[in-house]
Amino acid sequence: MSGKHSKVCAVTSPRLLDKLTSNAEFSCSICGAKSHDKRSVCEPVPIEPDH
Repeated sequence: MSGKHSKVCAVTSPRLLDKLTSNAEFSCSICGAKSHDKRSVCEPVPIEPDH
């Protein structure tokens, strides 16, 4: 990704999408996309862990 952070909702590469969404900790409050990095979604909201 060379310094740039791809937004999950704009990714078209299945490999990159798998990498960005593995072990998701944040979701986008606009479109619901999930990511492990809050910089990869437009409006990050922390995902509450299941208990």
